[in-house]
Amino acid sequence: MYPKVLLIMGVLLPLIGVVVVYAASRRSVKLGSILTAVVCGFTFLDVSLLYPIIRTGKVIAIQMQTGLPIALSFRVDALGLLLAFTSSLVWFLASVYAIKYMEPEHAITRFNIFSLFSFFGTMGIVLTGDLFTLYIFFEIMAVLAYMLVIHEETLEAMRAGLKYLFMSIIGGLVLLMTIVATYVITGDISLASKGMASLQNSPYFLLIFWSYIFGFGVKAGMFPVHVWLPDAHPVAPAPASALLSGVMIKVGAYGIIRTVYGIFGFEILSKGFSTAKILMGLAIISIILGSAVAITEKEIKRLMAYSSIANMGYIILGISLLSARGLIGAIIHIYFHALMKGCLFLCAGAIIYQTGLRQIGDLKGIGKRMPITMTCFCIAAASMIGFPPFVGFLSKWSLALGALDSAERGFISVSWASIGVIGTLILSSLMNAIYYGPIMIRAWFGNDEEHGHNDHENGFTQEDPPWTMLAPIVILAAGCLVFGLFPEIPMQLAKLTVKYYNPAWYWHIIKLGG
Repeated sequence: MYPKVLLIMGVLLPLIGVVVVYAASRRSVKLGSILTAVVCGFTFLDVSLLYPIIRTGKVIAIQMQTGLPIALSFRVDALGLLLAFTSSLVWFLASVYAIKYMEPEHAITRFNIFSLFSFFGTMGIVLTGDLFTLYIFFEIMAVLAYMLVIHEETLEAMRAGLKYLFMSIIGGLVLLMTIVATYVITGDISLASKGMASLQNSPYFLLIFWSYIFGFGVKAGMFPVHVWLPDAHPVAPAPASALLSGVMIKVGAYGIIRTVYGIFGFEILSKGFSTAKILMGLAIISIILGSAVAITEKEIKRLMAYSSIANMGYIILGISLLSARGLIGAIIHIYFHALMKGCLFLCAGAIIYQTGLRQIGDLKGIGKRMPITMTCFCIAAASMIGFPPFVGFLSKWSLALGALDSAERGFISVSWASIGVIGTLILSSLMNAIYYGPIMIRAWFGNDEEHGHNDHENGFTQEDPPWTMLAPIVILAAGCLVFGLFPEIPMQLAKLTVKYYNPAWYWHIIKLGG
């Protein structure tokens, strides 16, 4: 009973927090912000307590009767736990950061409440047990996160929010129709399935597969349905940007993993290589396109938004390789990217909060004025590029090994693996260096005298932000190094996911010492 209580509380705590924060905010807005962080912290603790159980390979499941024709089904396995751990960790740190960052903003209580509502939807998605429950929480998260995107209420924010909402509604409708079709054909919507074999013989096989990819791909920011992402992420407040990029787009990737390996299954897709190869092609385009456009950007948050498109490409690439180490690379990159990009967006927010600067060209000498912030930025940026021993190197290395595994069993030719996939990983790392490198060089070696004078005139400071903003940044940056040296927890959960979907793969990577 104890594990099931932890499971259901992992979903319900953010919803309970909405009521608590609303009541507290009527007395003190700051108290409401503090309680928002406390609720997220307790949710993180709750999820962490599930790890000793799930690491043994167990799965926890529960159904809740609602009075409706269908029950709500919740379930936590290794993949769901990693996503829940990632979501709750970044949400907690972003909420602590927001206590100070949001002080000058308007409608702080609204921001806190819709942050918790979005958190509730996210936790419901990653801890769901069937497709209908997943859809309900998917819509809760997608629609209510709109309020985070438009929070600043500028014309730019309203336009970006409208585009985000339109794409989310279209993706949600496609997803709903596809779930209904899956149920009609198979009579099964449980995520405990390891491939619904009757889909293989359906004349609508390809339509259903690509409809799932479209529905989840919209949220993941995958090419060609990425158009909302570069507009929505930069206009949101920095804590919301960290959540949108570090966490919420990951639920799209989570849905694609469940689609490929749970709804359809490796055995079905491995018989029709062209389907997965097309998905691989879209992933490669996402990687190159996102990186190429990021190089041209002059505004720091917009640059990082395009970088997120590229990094979602890494995850989808690993999924599409249909190999053990490719899937492991995709899963651990979900967690690692949350650390890296969460840190980068919070660093960008700290720079804006302290100096008012957004343009990359204006960041000359910022490292001398905000040394801790920029040191953390450089650690996260080096990880994004893929330098060892940071986390980005581990996931890219695993993806490269996954490409070679696919070549070994004939899914892709050796030349395609080496030139197409591994070449893409190397090229994207070089492109990451091209757009992050100048920021780091300007920060430490640029002349900051002119902007320092302007800052004083405009009421800005020349120092690192307060500790409530700085501590989450330092923790995320430390995670980029610590998990690069000691990746056992995310790696173990990724391997358990592989074991669940394909035991033969699992024993193969154990044999290789992977």
